[in-house]
Amino acid sequence: MKKKMLMLVLITLLVFSTVSVWAEGGKEDVEKKPLIGFITNGPYEFWTYSAAAIEIQKKDLNIDVDFMLPANGLPEEQKRFIESLVARGAVGIGISVVDPDNVTPFLDEVMDTIPMVMFDSDAPDSMRLAYVGMSNYAAGRMAGEAVTEVLPDGGEFMISVGRLDAQNAIERRQGMIDELNNEPYVVQYPGEMTPNTDRIELGGGKWVLLETRTDGGDQSVAKANAEDAILKYPEMDLMVGMWSYSSPAILSALTEAGLLGKMKMIGFDQETVLLQAVKDGNAYAALGQDPFTYGLKTVEILAKVARGEDPGIPANGLVDVPAIKITQDNIDEVWAKYEQQLSDGRAYLDSLE
Repeated sequence: MKKKMLMLVLITLLVFSTVSVWAEGGKEDVEKKPLIGFITNGPYEFWTYSAAAIEIQKKDLNIDVDFMLPANGLPEEQKRFIESLVARGAVGIGISVVDPDNVTPFLDEVMDTIPMVMFDSDAPDSMRLAYVGMSNYAAGRMAGEAVTEVLPDGGEFMISVGRLDAQNAIERRQGMIDELNNEPYVVQYPGEMTPNTDRIELGGGKWVLLETRTDGGDQSVAKANAEDAILKYPEMDLMVGMWSYSSPAILSALTEAGLLGKMKMIGFDQETVLLQAVKDGNAYAALGQDPFTYGLKTVEILAKVARGEDPGIPANGLVDVPAIKITQDNIDEVWAKYEQQLSDGRAYLDSLE
């Protein structure tokens, strides 16, 4: 509690000092826009949607945003980005946190002077102002529902994900497990992860989670993992891609093995390849997020805090952006919106090069 109070006092001092500089400075100070950092968890197409939102907010809020994509999706890269932003006088930082358990002490040190908002992947035990995103646990429950629909009589499946120390991966996987075990429904992660072992029986043995394979954020490793799983479990019924690039890797492996459309598939996020697979019937469902709104809300909150305005953060700190289950029933409507955001985001990223 004392640490939280200290954070609020320091943020208030930062806000007043920043506003004072803007209010009292001459023309040079007025023209210097406040800097906000937006740090993703990797260089994936998923973040192109957020880039479209960043371009809008830079203009609408009269701010400067440094859009940062760690090349290898490593916590060390994120740490270097944060240190750079601190040195350059950033007034706020948004981040999709990799490895929250180990980096939270470092993040808290930064938040002694600079407010931070988490998006997509949280650091729930940190002093962050807010988490912007869907409940990854609720999305996992939704994915579990999709498994029951595509495998109503039961079956065997595997999960592919980048890391199991990232909060979004932990919650999505646990949501699936709890849904298939018919645990009482809750929106937020209960706080205990089922250990990553082979052949986890779910629903009294009706479904079997053969393996959860990780790739460290490397898309080529994700494909190799999928290829190996197909060889190891030729009678497997379903593959689940849990990060944005996981599904394209799985789809590529299925195509090369001649199993596209035969071995079932469910994916998270909205990579173009996955959406096309849903449209064509080669994937049952995509659990879509709204990274465009992640970008809008994260930057808006940080800009308002820097200007001494009420950011409107709910008491529980969760700015909820619900997931959507994308199937053949709604793919056309959803994809039209995504295509426009992708186009705008690509144009913005091209302008930065």
